[in-house]
Amino acid sequence: MILNLIKFDIISGLFGFVIGFLSLWIFFEWCQRRNKKLNLDSIISTIKYTESLHWNPLEERRGLGDLITKVNHIAITVSDVGRSLSFYVDILGFQQIRRPSFQRHGAWLTMGNIELHLIKGIPTIPPVDNIQVGHIAFETLHVDKVVKKLRELNIDVRQSVLKANTYKSKSKKELRINQYFFNDPDGYYLELCNCHLLTEFSLNKYEPNDDIEYNEGIAYKKIFTVTQAASHWKQKAEKYSAQNFDDLIKEIPRANEVDEEKFKNLVKRRSVYGDLMQGFTDEDIKDALLQSNNIVPLAVKILTRKRGDKNFFQPSSFIKNGELVEPPPFIMDTKHFN
Repeated sequence: MILNLIKFDIISGLFGFVIGFLSLWIFFEWCQRRNKKLNLDSIISTIKYTESLHWNPLEERRGLGDLITKVNHIAITVSDVGRSLSFYVDILGFQQIRRPSFQRHGAWLTMGNIELHLIKGIPTIPPVDNIQVGHIAFETLHVDKVVKKLRELNIDVRQSVLKANTYKSKSKKELRINQYFFNDPDGYYLELCNCHLLTEFSLNKYEPNDDIEYNEGIAYKKIFTVTQAASHWKQKAEKYSAQNFDDLIKEIPRANEVDEEKFKNLVKRRSVYGDLMQGFTDEDIKDALLQSNNIVPLAVKILTRKRGDKNFFQPSSFIKNGELVEPPPFIMDTKHFN
């Protein structure tokens, strides 16, 4: 009888141990699966969150990248808060939101995905009359309708004629970017565009197809046939001082005719704001190509020396009241940037 009780205690103990072990194992597995699910949910949530912004979760973010999430608001100083508030609410359709009580006059609005804070103060307006300025851009899928409404409200609208070089990778179809600029009551520049196309292009949803291609060197089968000479001159052009550059140019036979393809490519660069080619005439560019035997790097070097310490800027043209407006160019000393 006693032996049977001992056996029963041993079996009961083993059974309890097994039940306890299984309970711990089940609990441990449940915790692991729960943590994995939480981690997975966190990853999915992070990816969905970053997809709603522009962050690429697979690409490293440097500096404070692991701490900063997004832009919260843009603040501008306005001369009359009430007037600006009426413009942004009644004209642009933004919504006023709650604002804490500060010891200064102002108003807060939401622009949909970011806030706009109006602060009573002295407006900081660009002292130029062109659209090559800092601005806030608003996105719409119905640019023409919005522009029509703005004009009905007597808002002066300027249309940018700047062409964006963006192409869909498969169809090679040019994307039509419509950009219009107007001002708020203080003169801050605002842009209206179908900017989602630019965003898709910038985030590599479309691959760029650059239509400006440079084929450096001299053309094959010309009288000056040693193609290695082009590379040799290019290296010497980089090493030579300005004093010896004229001697280097004298060593290069002058071309009999301009390479039209290279000329057209250099002329295209005049549409790029701040590019070296801005301010140079067709004759200037042709002469540089002839002088350099159609070697593009040397032609650029010649024009760079001709420009000297000055930078030429030609702001983009725009359409105002149905007429094309060409803003005046301006020149800045390169020493200003040093």
